Amino acid sequence: MKSAIVALLSILILSSCASGPKMNRLHEGMTKSEVLGAIGSPDGYQQSGEYEVLLYVDRNTTPWTFFGGYYRDVSDYSVILKDDQVVEYGPGRTHQRDSEVSPFVRIPSR
Repeated sequence: MKSAIVALLSILILSSCASGPKMNRLHEGMTKSEVLGAIGSPDGYQQSGEYEVLLYVDRNTTPWTFFGGYYRDVSDYSVILKDDQVVEYGPGRTHQRDSEVSPFVRIPSR
């Protein structure tokens, strides 16, 4: 009986580690259409000149936690494109700024 419980707990722990955010499919240099094909339509959008920002909200609901009940985790991910190519991506939202280099800066989540 103990070995069955240990095996079940091991499977639960490993399966929770295996499901990462869909942002792992991205890399710099991808086109906008490749991004949309890899991770789907964005939840938000911004544009300034040749720069675009695709905002994704990753809503993870875990059906079981150690303390019981459901756990909901919400993470924001931003993809910044210039001339239809990814130049930056990762967790956090973007903030528009006045700059000659890039009108957007990604502010990582805490």
